[in-house]
Order: sequence, then structure tokens, then C-alpha cells
Amino acid sequence: MEKRELIHEMLKKIEGGRSVAAAYLGMSDIKFNNRLYESKGCRFFSVDELLALQSLSQSSLVAEYFAERSNTLVVPMPEPDTLDNVELYHMGLRSNVTGSAVDELILGSIQDDGGIDRKEEEKIMAAHRQHMASRDSQVKATLRVYGRKKSDSNKTQHSG
Repeated sequence: MEKRELIHEMLKKIEGGRSVAAAYLGMSDIKFNNRLYESKGCRFFSVDELLALQSLSQSSLVAEYFAERSNTLVVPMPEPDTLDNVELYHMGLRSNVTGSAVDELILGSIQDDGGIDRKEEEKIMAAHRQHMASRDSQVKATLRVYGRKKSDSNKTQHSG
């Protein structure tokens, strides 16, 4: 994703779009557009402004943008208040579905013409990142639900 595409994706998630985003940053629509397209001598948005837009869009798109450029992965932390066995089961299902989507993309690309082109590779890697994030979230959630502090496990071991 390119930096302008990042802004456009966040704008899709902001109710009221560009005008609301511009107002949130304390600028006019014209200044916002000049910053977006780096026209009239304007620089692109600062990291702080990007993070403000990420917050407004209730997304992790900025983190994902920079993670992709660093060849790293963004993994949302599970919310402790919502974790139970049912949620863990649903997380497992989501992880399986996202993993299957990666395999489906790989198979489809190979069956199509015997190879994987750059565009197909980008789609596969995006799906793979989604799968790894899903799986990581599932494991961390399981550890939160079933994890015990060392003092708790010592009590269990010595109470028998």
C-alpha cells in the first residue's frame, strides 16, 4: 500500500470522510488535500497526524503500513474482558479460515498459469499476515484464559 492509499483506506472507515478527518486535524479540506497530494509546497502528513487519523478511523492501518515496510507483523492484543472458551473457539475458527484462504490463493495462482506473479504474491502475503496475526491472537488469548501465575501453580503443586 502506498501512503496516499493509506489515507484513502482510513477515510473509508471515518464516518464523514475527508471533511471530518480534516477538521479532526484542525485543517481545512483544501489544506488536507494539499497535504495528501503534497501540492503547493505542502509536506505529507506527520506520523502524529497519521496516528490521529488511525485513532479516528478505529483501525490499525498505520501500524500495518509501517509493519509491511519493516517486514514485520501487526498483531492486535485480545481484550481480556471478552475472553472465554466460546471466544477461544471462534478465534480458532477464524485462524483456520484465514490459513485456508492463504492456501487457496497459492493454489489458485499456481493452477492459473503455473506460477505466482508479483500481484498474486502481494495478495498471498497480505492473507498470510492476516493468518499469522489471527493465530498469534488466538495463542495469546489462550494463555490469558488458561495461564496461571507462578505462585498459583506452586500452590496447586504443593496442595496435594
